[in-house]
Amino acid sequence: MEQSGVLFAVMKSFARPLLILLLCLPLLAQTAPAPAAQSAVAPVSYSTASAVQSTEGNPDVRVWVNTATGVYHCPGSRWYGNTKQGEYMTQAEAQKKHYRPAYGKVCR
Repeated sequence: MEQSGVLFAVMKSFARPLLILLLCLPLLAQTAPAPAAQSAVAPVSYSTASAVQSTEGNPDVRVWVNTATGVYHCPGSRWYGNTKQGEYMTQAEAQKKHYRPAYGKVCR
């Protein structure tokens, strides 16, 4: 019976760190890859990314731009018209002024 008490104590001492590790694994998986892996991927310049973005989505959709953060929101989204600072404009205008879409998704 004494062996099971020791075994329980050992398991209990490992349970908390193991639980913390399991909870943090998703966050660790989202970190940047090792520098060697990054050098194999060609970097994307800001101008290339904005050129692709400016042709996406419906240019006539009226979006809400949070002028404090530079992010624009689509109609029906949580923050559409609900930020402290902002203004309405078309998606084409927002993209031309280099505002970025919320969550990286343009309005369709």
